[in-house]
Amino acid sequence: MTDIASRPGDSSRASRPHKQEQDPATDEITEVAPGVIRMQLPIWMPGLGHVNMYGLLDDRGLAVVDPGLPGPQSWKALKGRLKSAGFGVKDVHTVIVTHSHPDHFGGAGRIKREAGAQLIAHKAFTTWSLDRGRHTLSEVEAERLEQQAIDEAASYTGPSLEELPALEGDDHAALEEITTEHQRQSIPWGGTTPWGGSKHPMPPLRRRLTIRAMRLLFSPPDPTRRVKHGAPVRLAGREWLSIHTPGHTLDHLCLYDPEHGVLLSGDHVLPSITPHISGSNQGDSLRSYLATLDLVGALDGVRLGLPAHGHPFDDVPGRVDAIKEHHYERMEKLRDASLAVGPASVVNLSHELFPKKHWGVMAESETFAHLEHLRRAGEAERWEERGVMIYRVAAASDRSDA
Repeated sequence: MTDIASRPGDSSRASRPHKQEQDPATDEITEVAPGVIRMQLPIWMPGLGHVNMYGLLDDRGLAVVDPGLPGPQSWKALKGRLKSAGFGVKDVHTVIVTHSHPDHFGGAGRIKREAGAQLIAHKAFTTWSLDRGRHTLSEVEAERLEQQAIDEAASYTGPSLEELPALEGDDHAALEEITTEHQRQSIPWGGTTPWGGSKHPMPPLRRRLTIRAMRLLFSPPDPTRRVKHGAPVRLAGREWLSIHTPGHTLDHLCLYDPEHGVLLSGDHVLPSITPHISGSNQGDSLRSYLATLDLVGALDGVRLGLPAHGHPFDDVPGRVDAIKEHHYERMEKLRDASLAVGPASVVNLSHELFPKKHWGVMAESETFAHLEHLRRAGEAERWEERGVMIYRVAAASDRSDA
């Protein structure tokens, strides 16, 4: 999920024009790469007008990537787009979900059920738990996964087609632990935040009714195959490489076609909006994001980005640089704000970074992600007062001694 101009995650200014990711979905079907078609599905989320569902064609039918939101309206649009392209739901043999946000995984479980399709996601993929008693990811495990992604990014030197072993036994049990705390906290009916305070919980009766409705309308997207970084996936008659790109979410997955230089970038790299980086009390999501931005920008021969929102773009390294620059600018603005107001809570610092109309949990979450990145780099300090985290970011003169 991403946001509109000047919202948390966006590198633009309030006065800048409409962004292409906001464009409403059209029924146009276009071939954007050899054997790859783009189909736009409508979504009803702040700042977004569509999600791109890509179809990867082969002699068995097609695979689809990110099949939209859950619910009957999105499902009707999905079937209509497939029909316009000459296919039906039962022609879909594989569903790929780039990450655990509902505008990407919504239709995946239903396609899997109705077409008998394989469902592929990263090994850390989880969705909101609708049941009590589920485990959450420990801080140690979350940091291990993020550090693993950074190490992979640093050591990656080119395509690796070594097949990974199937998950069995204890591996599947371990995956139950990947119902991550930061994803649990993203549930829209509330909870507490790591930095202190409430996410305005939904009233109990409304929450129960919402859960009941979701159970009736929504087929859980349980993957049949979970992939790791570098694992090959055969799509459109050729090998694509799984690229683990945490930051926007811990489980974010890109796919790269080295033969044609095509990157299915999900929400990791978007053409005109900077993806939201969600802060949690596990690991350093901004560090993971910056490291894996560098990874996809340096892929040998990358020529075309196919994003989840907005139009295909042909300068992936250039867009990577622009997004990184945005985050460096945000950290500088945070330093200036901290110097101006002194020790402050995440909420108060988020009010210094974002206009009042965008105050709220998403602004706080991204502020928290940047503060934690600075703290772990030795450029900020944190303590707790009455259950609320307080931060002070070091001035430039202080940082030289850190």
